[in-house]
Order: sequence, then structure tokens, then C-alpha cells
Amino acid sequence: MKNLYISGITGRVGSLLADKVIDDDFFKLIGGSSSQTSKYKGKDIGFLLNREKLNIHVDSDYPTDLKIDIIVDFSYADSTLDLLNKYRNRGIPVLIGTTGFTQSQLEEIKQISKDLPVLFAPNTSAGIAKLKKILSHSENLFAWDSLINISETHHAEKKDSPSGTAIDIQDILSKAFNREDINIQSYREGLNPGEHTVSFELDKEVISITHKALDRSIFANGALKGAKWLINKPAGMYNMLDIYSS
Repeated sequence: MKNLYISGITGRVGSLLADKVIDDDFFKLIGGSSSQTSKYKGKDIGFLLNREKLNIHVDSDYPTDLKIDIIVDFSYADSTLDLLNKYRNRGIPVLIGTTGFTQSQLEEIKQISKDLPVLFAPNTSAGIAKLKKILSHSENLFAWDSLINISETHHAEKKDSPSGTAIDIQDILSKAFNREDINIQSYREGLNPGEHTVSFELDKEVISITHKALDRSIFANGALKGAKWLINKPAGMYNMLDIYSS
């Protein structure tokens, strides 16, 4: 079995992923980290997951004494960069599900990926990956002067706006249509796990493609699939589209 460590294990998706890894026959959960202020800091991960005692505890800093085969990161941008720099020389694969990076941070991640495999996945769901693949091949379906808009809705507590997924979709469309006028409208309300709609406004008609997350478990399932795909890859920068293209 391969040893998996979760950065941001106390978050919504991190804890769901931890629960799945425990029951997985490919990975062994060997630890996870939280912020310094987390109420779960230092406590047994079994307590976090409402399970029996696992004898592994929630770290407040990244450990240096564990044999780690892969890291899945659902923390926050500054923490992700700390993690990458700490393990850079060890070449440990890292799946990044965190969002909210600045442009300079994204450039730093690209540089670090020359030394270790990085799967950059602001959205780990299979549906979003397939939506991106459809959009990346849509340039011949619509006139160049069609209006293209993106709208996205997430739960009220989501900090980054627009979402990393919406920005990723915008980038795919900008490259496919060679244009920079694709707008994003962001909404933060209720408990919505995530909804993204791309609309093409034609002459007196509109075509819309929507992906709606019905449960956060899809992100944990996608992260688990992505981690298994990444485990033996060489150093480089990958995304979720690579998984469904291979």
C-alpha cells in the first residue's frame, strides 16, 4: 500500500477524503494537517471522522519523519506553497485541490513542478473535467463573435471569488476562442457545493452547459482517483484533463 498524507484534513473535502482513504485498499492514511487554530489540532484523526481511535493525530505543521508516498492538499494558498517547498527535494507527488492562488503563486507552483509531480486540480470532480474537455473542443461549434459568459455559485463561506474552477474554465475558453472578453459572474449563497454554467449567446438563442455538484463526496472521489493516477508520474505539472485523456 502507498502512504497518503492529507494537508487540510479537517476541511470539508479533506475529511471526506480521509474517510475514503481509510477504507481504500491502495492507500494507507498516515497523517493529516490542519491550521494552528483548528479545534482538532493534536487530536486523533479517528475522532475527527467519528471513527474508532486510529493512533494518528492531526498535525499543525508538516512532518519530516514520515515516509510519505503522496500528498493531497486541500488547505489554503500560503500553506500549499509551504508544503511544496518543504517536500520539494524529496520529489513527493502532490495533488493540489486548493484554490485562491495569486498569479505569482501559480508561477512558483509551475517552477516547483520541475522537481516533483504536481496535479493541479482546483476542482477534482469527474464531471468538471469532462465539461472542460467539451469546452476545449468547442471552437468550431460557435461563431467567433458569440457572447460567452460564465456564472458560478458556491456556498456562502467560500472565500475566493471567482472560484478556481471558473477561472480555469475561462482560461480554457480564452485559449480555444483566442479572446479575452469572457466574463465571470460569481454568487455566494447558502450551502451550494458548486455550480458552474457556460452560456453561448447566439443570434436570438442561447446555449448553456451546466455542471452542478450535488454532494461534496464527488470531490473526494475525484481526488482519490487523481492521487492513484499521479503516484508514478514523473516530475511535471498535470491537471484533471490529463487523467481522462490517458
